[in-house]
Amino acid sequence: MENSYTSPLAKWARILEIFIPGYMFGKAFGISTATTLELYRVTFPGFLIDMAEGMKSIMATDSVALQRLFSTCSGALVGFGIILILGLVMHLVLRDRTYIDSLRFTAITMIPVAVMNGTLSHLTNTLLESLGGGESLEALTKSALEGPRGQIMMFCLFYVLALWMMGKRTGVIGFRRYGVILVGIGFLATYFACGLMITADEWTVVLPKVQAIIAEHAQH
Repeated sequence: MENSYTSPLAKWARILEIFIPGYMFGKAFGISTATTLELYRVTFPGFLIDMAEGMKSIMATDSVALQRLFSTCSGALVGFGIILILGLVMHLVLRDRTYIDSLRFTAITMIPVAVMNGTLSHLTNTLLESLGGGESLEALTKSALEGPRGQIMMFCLFYVLALWMMGKRTGVIGFRRYGVILVGIGFLATYFACGLMITADEWTVVLPKVQAIIAEHAQH
């Protein structure tokens, strides 16, 4: 992989190329509240949310500001863990650079997926507001099950394009160029299989829970 970093801040640039996408990708796993937790568990893979919640419970505090910081950091740690594992797989495919360079490649190309996670968390919060706003059940169900599909497809396409273009930019040639695409598609397939997006069955189960939580908070 060509090394074009020549400034004294080169090491920081390398670190930030991994840190920023990892933080963006994982933040959504840790920012749920007591009100939004059930929705986040069905919007994202539930075990990732539970991992972040476990870390949040260890770092519990009465300070709201600190708890928000701990929440985003917990989610970011989960995101970093995923990128480290995916980076190892990418490294086995690339085989022409150090692991840290493969990790940078993996993290940078994850930016579209990171933005997708942020968009889904925003849509989840918006859905919760709609649940408390008196919209019809039919409209809410359609919004929950069909609303995010177009954006998810777009970001998945951007991710595959990022893999292709980043591969071209960093000198990935031959079968390795297609190998990283296959790894990326495999990652997306695994992400969806683990529980990305709300299914009809999940919505049927989670809707009464969320409605009960909203009703309880309205009474206080």
